[in-house]
Amino acid sequence: MFNFFSLRHFLLAFVWFFSAGLMAQQSLHQLIVVSGGAYSNPDDFVELGSFNPQTGLTMPFGQIRTQAVQDALVDGNRLYVTATDSLVCYDLDTYQRIAAIALPGVRYLHVSGDLLFVGMQYPLTENFVRVLDKENLATLNVVSQVSGETATMLDFDGKVYVAVPGDWTSTVGKMAILNATDGSFIEEIDFQESGAGIHDLFAFNNKIVAVNRSAWGSSTGVISFFDPINKSVTHHTLPYNLGKGIAIHNDQLYLLVNDAVGIFDLMSLTITNPTLLPDPGSASFINYADIVFDHLGEKFYATITDYFSMGAGFIYSKDGVQTGTFDAGISAEALALEYRTTSFMNEKQAMSLTVYPNPAKGNIMLSLPDNSQFAEISLFSSFGQLLRKEDGRTAGRSLNVEGLKPGVYHVMALSTKGKSYSASFLKQ
Repeated sequence: MFNFFSLRHFLLAFVWFFSAGLMAQQSLHQLIVVSGGAYSNPDDFVELGSFNPQTGLTMPFGQIRTQAVQDALVDGNRLYVTATDSLVCYDLDTYQRIAAIALPGVRYLHVSGDLLFVGMQYPLTENFVRVLDKENLATLNVVSQVSGETATMLDFDGKVYVAVPGDWTSTVGKMAILNATDGSFIEEIDFQESGAGIHDLFAFNNKIVAVNRSAWGSSTGVISFFDPINKSVTHHTLPYNLGKGIAIHNDQLYLLVNDAVGIFDLMSLTITNPTLLPDPGSASFINYADIVFDHLGEKFYATITDYFSMGAGFIYSKDGVQTGTFDAGISAEALALEYRTTSFMNEKQAMSLTVYPNPAKGNIMLSLPDNSQFAEISLFSSFGQLLRKEDGRTAGRSLNVEGLKPGVYHVMALSTKGKSYSASFLKQ
């Protein structure tokens, strides 16, 4: 006979488990690594991979048949990649390609609300910003008033600010200001010669900080500050060759300084450490391909390459200590971090369950840390939906996951000693 009393207690226990027993926390879910391949090899295409910071494993999941990558951007569970003449969108739950369009001259990407802003470069000679619907990549607006090739973009106070370095012959830098709601043009600010090479934009203390990348061989660099209220620009010239601006963290701007990673103190307006991370070997033509900073974990993820024969990935603490490595192909010039708010069991209620292989395709093997016997094994989706429950005494230490769709899943196990264990795994 159906026992309502038992069902009621089960539901109460279930609610308690997922509310009191689970705690929500945002953490780095994965690092997306996009490699452009060897420049000299027309058959070496753009490759995509996902690095799991928990397991240290990298899973390849896609290819774009072009010869270089310009940018990778994560927005929710979607990944957008620009590669030479293509814009491609992937679902990060399934790692499947869901949209792609041909768009010659694509460069950097920026999302504001429901809009995807796409900056453009050579071979285009006009219309240097396009505004797309981020859901289906349909063109909503073409901004013709931006005067030259563009670099990175930034949301600030209801507007999108666009770095406009122009082409390689340009001797000045500019910054375009667009309406964030529809991409319509507002104005363009001339940073003049001190703004040449304007590239990376950041918000700090109600101002916009611009890192103006130095010309090759130059021994000086400029960082500019723009005040959106009075439209004034202040330039600070430094005795260093400046490259990519990476991130601002605790009043410090991380950026490339003389081919190493240095620190520009935003309060004293000086370079306080020009070699936080080492020069990877620029004398031998090995350079940083891309670097991102994980603000939650306070770590750098950096790729190096010579653009024709090698590529490697390194993990550093914010103090510059190397703490790990990850797989990266040749010319891995686009890195992107994906954060997720995950639920995990309180340590007093659950201990770690070992799952291998991870990522998995067919069967997974389960192992308890104290060699306990399994009493019950439950499989959940990434949203907490119960998919399967098995008697651990008959199922043993393996679980068949071959029929699952690609994505992240959670396993929970109850031992014969009454202890709970949990783990997550990636189904390929």
